[in-house]
Amino acid sequence: MKYQGAWLLACTLLITTQAHADDADNANGTVPAYDRPAFGFGTTALPLGGFAIEQGLPDWNLAHQDGVRTSQFMTDSLLRIGLGNGLELQAGSTPFNWLTSSEGHASQRVTGRGDTLLSLKIAPPPFNAQWSGALLATVELPDGADALRLPQRQYTLGVTLAQQLDERHTLGYFAQWQRMGTHGTYQLAGNYGYTLNKAWAVYGELVALHQQARTGGLIGAGVTYLPNVRLQWDLSFDRGFVGTAPAWMAGFGVAFYFGL
Repeated sequence: MKYQGAWLLACTLLITTQAHADDADNANGTVPAYDRPAFGFGTTALPLGGFAIEQGLPDWNLAHQDGVRTSQFMTDSLLRIGLGNGLELQAGSTPFNWLTSSEGHASQRVTGRGDTLLSLKIAPPPFNAQWSGALLATVELPDGADALRLPQRQYTLGVTLAQQLDERHTLGYFAQWQRMGTHGTYQLAGNYGYTLNKAWAVYGELVALHQQARTGGLIGAGVTYLPNVRLQWDLSFDRGFVGTAPAWMAGFGVAFYFGL
């Protein structure tokens, strides 16, 4: 963990030295939105030659199902690389996981690396001044630690739409389908975002989940802080309020953008 901290400090210092270019980036519209936090992802792709690192510090979830209580801390890591023409390659994993599960008086703890995810984002030009959208196709490879990996490959297809109501108010719509073997999982989410000023923004979201004939719902909120367009901090939470959704989900993270 100390090496991860040194890496983040180095990135922060580099971002700070690039702050003088932020006004030009904003004027040219060359810096896209980050994919953290919230369910879904941004409707823009990185420009050719640009890349971003998005890092959970950590993210956490708590679930209760069939008498088993599961708590997991994870350092979600995502590398985004711009391919140009609205295309973006992504590679992600959870380099560190701390998973504890308990049932009755018995408990178990597992640590290790999670599976690898490879994704391709397709973000066409905005449909008009109000609407934009993107697709994200992902394959998750079962190459993590024994107790943390999936039993086989999982495929995911997601679509997101953003509606810009005015300079401060936005609505987001997200749908995702996952397939592993013969089992399918579905997610639907809607969110409302409000920009407080150039640095601060908040959002609220409502999420519906369906997996193996079980459904659940989450309600959540979050805040983002951008000291400059190349650096974003985020804090978020979701609370399960119906069905078999996780009891709690929370995240604290950072995102860095590198580009011309």
